[in-house]
Amino acid sequence: MNRRQASASLFALTAAMFARTPDAFAAAGKWPLPPQPPRRPQSVGNFGHKRIDDYAWMRPADWQAVLRDPSTLDAPIAAAVKAENDYTDAMLAPAAPLVAKLRARADALYAIDDQKLEVEDGGYLYYTRKSAVDDQAAYVRRPVAGGPEQLLIDVGAEAANKPFFAIHWNGVVRSPDGKLFGWAQDLTGSGIFQLRVRDMATGKLVVDDLNEGHGGMAFDPAGRYLYWVGRNATGTANSVWRRDMQTGADVKLHAEDDPSFFIDLRTLKSGKFVMFRMMNGAQTEAWLIPAGEPERKPILVAKRAPDLRYDVEHWNDQLVILTDADGATDQKLMTAPVETPGKAHWKPLVAHQPGRFIAAIHPFRDHLVREEWRDALPRLVVMGRDGKERNVAFDEPAYALTMPSGQGWDVAAPAFSYQSPRLPKRAYRLTLADGRASPTHAPKPTPGYDPARYVVERIVAKADDGALVPITLLRAKGAVRDGKAPLFLYGYGSYGATIDADFRPGALALVDQGWTCAIAHVRGGAERGNDWWRSVLRKGKKRTFTDFIACAEHLIAQRYTAKGRIVAHGYSAGGLLMGAVYVMRPDLWAGVIAQVPFVDPLNTMDYFESHPLGTTALPIWGDPRIPAEFAYIASYSPYDNLKAAPYPALLATGNVADERVSFFEPLKFAVKARHLTTAGNPVMAKISMIGGHVFPAGSEAARAQDAMFGGFAIWAADRKWGAVPQR
Repeated sequence: MNRRQASASLFALTAAMFARTPDAFAAAGKWPLPPQPPRRPQSVGNFGHKRIDDYAWMRPADWQAVLRDPSTLDAPIAAAVKAENDYTDAMLAPAAPLVAKLRARADALYAIDDQKLEVEDGGYLYYTRKSAVDDQAAYVRRPVAGGPEQLLIDVGAEAANKPFFAIHWNGVVRSPDGKLFGWAQDLTGSGIFQLRVRDMATGKLVVDDLNEGHGGMAFDPAGRYLYWVGRNATGTANSVWRRDMQTGADVKLHAEDDPSFFIDLRTLKSGKFVMFRMMNGAQTEAWLIPAGEPERKPILVAKRAPDLRYDVEHWNDQLVILTDADGATDQKLMTAPVETPGKAHWKPLVAHQPGRFIAAIHPFRDHLVREEWRDALPRLVVMGRDGKERNVAFDEPAYALTMPSGQGWDVAAPAFSYQSPRLPKRAYRLTLADGRASPTHAPKPTPGYDPARYVVERIVAKADDGALVPITLLRAKGAVRDGKAPLFLYGYGSYGATIDADFRPGALALVDQGWTCAIAHVRGGAERGNDWWRSVLRKGKKRTFTDFIACAEHLIAQRYTAKGRIVAHGYSAGGLLMGAVYVMRPDLWAGVIAQVPFVDPLNTMDYFESHPLGTTALPIWGDPRIPAEFAYIASYSPYDNLKAAPYPALLATGNVADERVSFFEPLKFAVKARHLTTAGNPVMAKISMIGGHVFPAGSEAARAQDAMFGGFAIWAADRKWGAVPQR
C-alpha cells in the first residue's frame, strides 16, 4: 500500500459488509465480538519500581528495529494489531455515509482556505501551492519584478508511490543568497531524516547522502556550508555538524553529552550568524558561528545554568535576547554586545510585564516585531530603532496570527496570516513604517459558505484552584443554549504549546450538523504566559486534567451541552489528557478520541534511556528515579489507573513507526479498557502500519481522518451503537 492508498483507506471505511441499516444492525444484536488478546501477566519496571502488566507482550522486543522497518513487527503483535483494526473498521463501517458527508463539507471548506501567503526575500516571493499530484504542498517562488514561477519541490510528486513521505516540521530552508534549497525528508515516519540540498538554478542535488539526520539544518551566508543536527542510535539529537558542500567533508562542531537537551539550529535573521542552541524545559545554551568565518570556534552566548532559558536574534548591531531570567516570568528582551554576549553584559530593551507574554521576535533592518499574548489572545507589536511601538490586534473574540520565518531582512512590509474559527485564513502585510496591517488580496467569493452564519465566543471556566481557563467556542449563529446540543471539546496542555483559534474545516462540518466545537486552553499551554505551562511540570500535571474537566462542567452548567453529550479529542501529549479524563470522569463523555496518545507514561519513563526523546522528557513529566516523582506519575498514568468502570466509547489511534509515542500505548490502553469496562460502549484502536507521529501526511489524509473522527463523535453522542458486546 502506498501513501495515497493509505490516505484513501482512512476515508473508505466501507459499509458494503453491512447490508442492513445501522439501526436494524444494532437491534439485531449482531455487532461483532471485539478481539480478546491474551493476558500474560509480566513484572515490569525499572529503578526499583515493579508492577504487573498483563499486556507488556505488546511491546516489541526490538522496538528500534521496528521503527526502521515496521514490517519486522513481531508476528503475535502484528496479529493483535490486525484484529483491532478489523474490529474498528467493522464498528465504524455503518457510519460511512455520514463520514462521507462530513468529508465532502470539509473538502469544500478547505478549498476556500487556500489563500497564498507570499514571503518576500532577495527579489523573490516564496510560497506554497497545491501539488500537481495531490493536495500536498508544492514549494515555489517567482520574481518580485515579474516572471515565471519556479518549482523548488513538489511534496506530492516526491511522495508518489512511497509508503510514507513527510517534510520535517520545521519546513524547508534556503541559503541567504537564494541559490540553494534544502529539506529533511522522512520515509517511514520514524523521525530518521534524510537531508537534501538542491541547486535552484540547475535542479541538481548538491547533498544527497546525509541519511541519518535529526532534521535540523541551516546554511552559512555564503552558501558553501550546510550545518546539520545528528542523532544517536536511539534517535536523540546529539551533535552539530558542518558539511562542506564542495568537498563533501563533515566536521563535528559540537557533541552533546546530555540527552535531556533538544538541539535547535538556524541562521539568524540578519544573516550575520548561524546559531545552534541546546534547550530543555529548564536550561538553554546557545552558540554562534559568525558569517564569513565558518571555521572559527563557535561563540558561547551564555553557559547553561538552572532556570536560565533564552533565545537569540541579531538586530541593530547587537544581540537581542528573549529570556525569562531573573524572575521575568512572561519574558523580556535584553541586548548584549556581539563581542561579550555573556549574561553579565545583558542590558534591558523591553522590560518584563506580567500578563504580557512575549512569545517570539522577528527582526528586520529598521524594526523589531514581537509576537505577544495578552489574556490568551495574540497580537503583533512593531518597534522601531527609536523604541516607539505600534500594536496590531483584531476584534474577533478569538483568532490566530502567524508570521512565517524566512522573510527578507530589508522587507518593508512582511507577510502574516489572520484567521479565526469562522474566518478562513487571509494573507496580510504589516507595513513596518506605520504599523498598519492590510490584506494582500480582496476577499474571494465563497459560494456555499457564509461566515455570518457562525459565531465565535470566548468564555472562561473557573478551575478548582480559582484559575480562569479560557474556552474558545464555535457554533451556529442563533443556536439555542438548551443543554441538549452535542459538543466536541479539544485539548492539549503540554510543552508550552499554544492552541490557536484557527479555521478548521472539520469543526465547521460538525457545527453544520448541529454541534458546538470548543477548545479548552488548559494549563500546560502558554496562552496565559509561562506560568500557565510551567505550573504543570513534574508534580503539577494533574492541573491539566482538572482544568479540562472544569471546562466540560462549565459548558454543561452554561447549557451549551449536557453530561454524556461531549466528545473529547486530544493529540499526543493531549492524548495523555484524554486518557486521564477518560479514567477520572467517564460519566462526562459520550466518547473520547485519543490520537497517538501518551497514555502509558510509566512504561515510557521506565525506558527513557533508550527512547528517542531520552531524558528530554524528565523536566516535563518528572524523573522516575526519584521515588516521589515516580509515585506522582503513577497516580495519574491512564493505563495504570484503569479499573472496572462504565467507560464511554473510545477511539485510540497509533502508528507503528511513531518514535515519539509508541503504538503499543494506545493499543494496550484500548485492550485493557475493554477488558475492564462495565458499559456497552465500543472501545476501539486503529493502528497504522504506515507513518509516524504526524501521520497522516498531507491535508487530504488529514481531512479523511477528521471525517472519521467526526463520524465516531456523532455515533457516540447519539448512542447509535446501542449496547455492544465486550467479551
